[in-house]
Amino acid sequence: METVAANRGIGIVPEVAQRRTRHPALVFVPLTNAPPIPGNLVHLPDAPRTLVRRFLDAAVAAAQP
Repeated sequence: METVAANRGIGIVPEVAQRRTRHPALVFVPLTNAPPIPGNLVHLPDAPRTLVRRFLDAAVAAAQP
């Protein structure tokens, strides 16, 4: 986003970026009718299984329309 703020390009970010980022040089414009894109979830194989399960459950729930 710094590159965009420096007038060096454009970018596509998730909706949450607008709520988390305050920069006077950025303007967020909704992108409508964009096709869905696939995503991947990764975790460390030795991570505690309960934390991995909670993470996966929260991620899947957040991805539901």
